[in-house]
Amino acid sequence: MKFEIKITEIDRVPFVNEEGNDCIRIIKKIETPRQTFIKGNISGKYRGNLLSLSDQFYNTAFYDFEIYEAIVENAVTQKNTPFQDCNENEFPREKLPEILKVTIVQFGKYFGINILEPRLCQFNSNRKLHQIEGNEIFGTFEGIISGYILDYEEEIIEEIDNLPKKGVVIKDPKPSCEPNGILTGKTEKKGNYVRKQYYCKHHNDTVWGKWEFIDEPIGQKFDSNGCLSSVVSSLGLILGLIFLFFILPGLMYVLPIVLFFILLHLLAPYLKCILRIISIVLLIAFISSIINSFNRSSNFVPKPPLAVNEPREQEVIEEFKEDIKNPELPKDTLFKKYRYWKDYDGNEYEGEYTLLASAIRKSSSNKNYLRLSNSNERGYDEMLYRLKENDKTSLDGVYKLFDSIGDSNKMNQTQFANMVVSFVQDMPYVLILDNACNANLYSDRFIKQYLKSSESKCVGFQRFGINTPLEFLYSTDGDCDTRTLLLYTIFAHYNYDVAVMSSEQYGHSILGINLPIKGVAYKYQNQRYVLWETTAYNAKPGLLPNEISNLNYWRISLKSN
Repeated sequence: MKFEIKITEIDRVPFVNEEGNDCIRIIKKIETPRQTFIKGNISGKYRGNLLSLSDQFYNTAFYDFEIYEAIVENAVTQKNTPFQDCNENEFPREKLPEILKVTIVQFGKYFGINILEPRLCQFNSNRKLHQIEGNEIFGTFEGIISGYILDYEEEIIEEIDNLPKKGVVIKDPKPSCEPNGILTGKTEKKGNYVRKQYYCKHHNDTVWGKWEFIDEPIGQKFDSNGCLSSVVSSLGLILGLIFLFFILPGLMYVLPIVLFFILLHLLAPYLKCILRIISIVLLIAFISSIINSFNRSSNFVPKPPLAVNEPREQEVIEEFKEDIKNPELPKDTLFKKYRYWKDYDGNEYEGEYTLLASAIRKSSSNKNYLRLSNSNERGYDEMLYRLKENDKTSLDGVYKLFDSIGDSNKMNQTQFANMVVSFVQDMPYVLILDNACNANLYSDRFIKQYLKSSESKCVGFQRFGINTPLEFLYSTDGDCDTRTLLLYTIFAHYNYDVAVMSSEQYGHSILGINLPIKGVAYKYQNQRYVLWETTAYNAKPGLLPNEISNLNYWRISLKSN
């Protein structure tokens, strides 16, 4: 918010100075803005109107937030220096007004104040106490408020002006020129610098713009004539004629064209530059014709184009093998999964990866019997970590597939990441639930609407509502956190700086990766994690829909480095 100094003229008093000159005393009031920064505990009530619903990214509803009653206690103030705001659970600034009316309590008395550019941190609202009436929601909140109060320091000053003598006309000083952006058409050049002339905004004068650097024109790279030397062009014409008359008499149909250009060359000296360039191009075309003629005269048998196999359907082949080190152990089953997919540039990939049945059973058992030390969001993070740690050493078949593709295509880090993420995005979305796939069992708006859809795909009775990386690779059934966990495990294996991003507000999980890619990114401890949606086919990194783009609602659940 921009504030300006207010200058108000109060009075004008004429007088005669000691030298006998007529003068006038001007009395002015100057009001200088002063910021008093405030910080304290806030509690109050809010209401909101339902804006929209979004079932694509699992959030239940979005409300236009409005605080209509708030009390600030234990407030502290300081002059002209903002408080260091906390970043923990900060409420979105765009949902707060520029001026927030609150009641402040000090020494047992209540004062009404306006807090400008407020910020709410450590925001806490108990959703269980929300009241929803039609399209409106009501609730209470608490947190820490910071901002500033604006007032003005007043100062009275006097200025003395000499009045003009009688008969003397004082001309107004010429106003300064502010360019209006309209060019006069005049330019000045100095070497590789040029400046343009503009009309003034408030009068009819003109003003020169700034000097700007321009690249050297292409024509200056040639000689003083602006083209290649005449020796080169003449040589091209002579060689072309030699080829015509002595080597390829069968191509004499080109002779009239050459003669035409020679005649034009003689009659139009001003077109030397163009003719010389055409002569060189003609020489190159002649040489190409010679090569093609020799090729056609040889005993050449064209090869048929390579046949491209149509992508195969995914298949599972069971093979049995024995543990060589311990023959007494039962035979294991090796599953082979075939995959074909494309990346964002249309590059096609295909190959097989293998999974051991015993590793899949162990992964499922680890999930089903997992005991967590916390039941809150930290418990969710612990669950992801424990599932990743159990499965990371059993993905050699997948690592070999990616190693083969990366090495054969000589991929850099970003290209390799695009290939791996598109591998997962290509798999159809399947909702994973910890209970039955019955819409009546859930209060979440997205789950209810998704399960009622005729196109919905769901797998129920999966503990924590997630598939482990091995379960996902075997069944290819996965939703957001299932996909993000697999990608995190893979990228951690390849020493990427990667993170699992979670949002309780959006009920969603996405990938964060530290790569030099433009787009939406989450900054943490001087690191920049580009956000990557994994549930949408062909979703590129750094692109997020508006419904989940508020970074204040995202946090890091797992981080590799």
